Amino acid sequence: MPIVHTCNAGVQNGAARCRKTVISDQTAPRPDRCDLHQGNGWVSAPASTTVLLKVNVNNRWWNVLHAAGVRTLVRTFARAEELEQKHVAEAAALGRNAYVSRDQRDNKQTPESADSGCPTFGKSGLADEAVDIHGLVTELFAAGFVLSAAHLLERGHKPPVRLVMEFSKPSEKAALRNFPWTTFRQLVNTSFGQIDVWANPKQDGKVVHTVNCGKRDDAAKPQNVLHFAGGDWSVEALSAPTLGELLAERVVAS
Repeated sequence: MPIVHTCNAGVQNGAARCRKTVISDQTAPRPDRCDLHQGNGWVSAPASTTVLLKVNVNNRWWNVLHAAGVRTLVRTFARAEELEQKHVAEAAALGRNAYVSRDQRDNKQTPESADSGCPTFGKSGLADEAVDIHGLVTELFAAGFVLSAAHLLERGHKPPVRLVMEFSKPSEKAALRNFPWTTFRQLVNTSFGQIDVWANPKQDGKVVHTVNCGKRDDAAKPQNVLHFAGGDWSVEALSAPTLGELLAERVVAS
């Protein structure tokens, strides 16, 4: 399966990730650099210091997470407009257009469609790829991150509600206590039909990567797995089921 990646070279003296894309196949080694950044002498994209994992939730999951103690934060339209102008200014400082990195999914043009970073898997992200993310948190822990904050984000101008989890290095923020991990594992024990990963530019010495997960489909079987890959992000195709597994499924179904 062809996968679109952004080049992992740094631009603006390593302040941001290159926005140009390269295409690889899951059966071949991933090409890390675009045609403009071949050879030696190029700095790498800045490493992430914070990862935001965002998972869309419906009313049932909102109730479950709320009952488990996850607080809800409301973002107003005015706050969204403030964030838009912030992203526009950050993009301009890098010589970038804040409105060219998304596809046409955000057709209502809400204020949060402006970006200073780049979509790691291209404008369309991982669309209709049946992606499994259940092992991502384990990979973040192994990379030295801790869960430092969590909340449910409600935006009247841009539904649905999202579970937002912030992973930070322990030198930056302390680990959050009493998070409902069992409930979270149940939430992500599914297949996601839309995954977008954003690599944002360095701001105040910090680099935030954002993982947006939507279009959950509990009836679908995951076909691919998302990996942190040291902040470069990658997708691995799950192996095809064996004949024995297919026969076992048929027995269970009958």
